[in-house]
Amino acid sequence: MDAGAIAGLINPIIADGRLTAMTETITVSDQESFIRSLPNRSVYLAVTDDATGTLLGLQDCLPDPDRPKQCDISTFVDLNASRRGIGKALFREMQEQLRRLGFRTIRAVIREENAGARAFYRALGFIETGNKNGKVIASYRLD
Repeated sequence: MDAGAIAGLINPIIADGRLTAMTETITVSDQESFIRSLPNRSVYLAVTDDATGTLLGLQDCLPDPDRPKQCDISTFVDLNASRRGIGKALFREMQEQLRRLGFRTIRAVIREENAGARAFYRALGFIETGNKNGKVIASYRLD
């Protein structure tokens, strides 16, 4: 039921061209398929505006199939709602969920030129550990 709102939040971020490694807009059907195919132990969180019900941000962490104690995080915040603590609030809840599921490391893959996302993840405590094909790898230890 949320796939339309999620596509509506993510597509302007993709269209901006600077904020995500994603390059193709997504359809509602694409998002429905993504949600249906989430692997076991995935965590998918959202923040909505209490007054309007509008989706303001979402964050997911998908388990790495080769490293059972690691997951890969993605964060999307509505372009009109940035710098309001939404990403930070999502991450606080994400940490709790991931610890309960037995994860120990969170990895973020960030476009090298996306200074805002790099600063966001650094402020959360992520450490940049590498760079590959124009993308920065950053890690966060849960323990």
